Amino acid sequence: MKKYYDIVYLTNTPSFYKVNLCNEIGKRKKLLLVLYGYGEEAVNKILDNNISYNFEYRFLWNGDSAKRNKLRTFFNLWKLMRSISCKKILFSGWFVPEYNLYALISSKSKNCMLCESTIYESAISGIKGFIKKKIINRCSIALPSGIAHKAIFDSIAYKGKIEITGGVGIFNKAPRNINNKSNNPKRFLYVGRLIECKNLRFLIERFNENGKSLTIAGKGPLEKELKELAKENIRFTGFIANEKLPEVYKAHDIFVLPSRTETWGVVVEEAIYWGIPVITSDRVGCSNEMVIESNIGCTFKLDDKEDFDRAIKQVEENYNIYRENALKYDFDIRDKKQIETYTNL
Repeated sequence: MKKYYDIVYLTNTPSFYKVNLCNEIGKRKKLLLVLYGYGEEAVNKILDNNISYNFEYRFLWNGDSAKRNKLRTFFNLWKLMRSISCKKILFSGWFVPEYNLYALISSKSKNCMLCESTIYESAISGIKGFIKKKIINRCSIALPSGIAHKAIFDSIAYKGKIEITGGVGIFNKAPRNINNKSNNPKRFLYVGRLIECKNLRFLIERFNENGKSLTIAGKGPLEKELKELAKENIRFTGFIANEKLPEVYKAHDIFVLPSRTETWGVVVEEAIYWGIPVITSDRVGCSNEMVIESNIGCTFKLDDKEDFDRAIKQVEENYNIYRENALKYDFDIRDKKQIETYTNL
């Protein structure tokens, strides 16, 4: 008899926030997490056979996900799916050729499209748009992360069921011990990779001009260039492990994420958890839910210098209100909703 799973979750690499989510789903449903290696697509959590998880996992490819043999990966997926039975299959977006191909041959009633992309960076015209629509319409349920993600399905008049998940996973929450004092002048913080889509040249240019204190925590291919561009008021820490980030958040006052594209923004959630008001570009996926609707900061128009300066002034002038709202934000309710979206499939 074939082994049965309630949910088979096809995704890329084991990011820590997805592993946390799967552990919670696995308490209620039989879950198989399927991956195709480790890579720089997200901050990976190394899965250890000696650790007990609330879910099972399989790798279709061992090693660097960027160097995987896609034909071999698809064949391994096909063999795996033939050997098991399941109620639902979660496809993590439409960017993985192997998963897209399998979506075309698996049962539409089982297929669920988990969407972490926003309308801002997702083409719905041309050849790519045509393929995207074909894959999406092979799924009976759409699971967009938020409002900006749901807009993709609205734009193509998707006929299936749509359930907003409210996130992309569950971040690590250490016990909170927050100092009520804030710094004057305020200390600004960016956490993330040093790559093109994060729009860090713009961020550095604005802080070079305003002279305010900015810490950039992370590493990436742009590190050398950005350090050469930055003035003395901007400090680089290099990579900081996720479990050590709480002390970094607590030492700062305002979080800034100026991204050109950002599917969601787990770092925004982390900053809010530690009571830090947030400034994001209007292209950050979680900006509607986590920043604007929650009144925990503000957004600025992408690459608009004057609007960015306005956002800084607004957050500084309303700092106590935004900080209080950040500290009151109930992540337990939000996590519960996210988990139940999957367990109710």
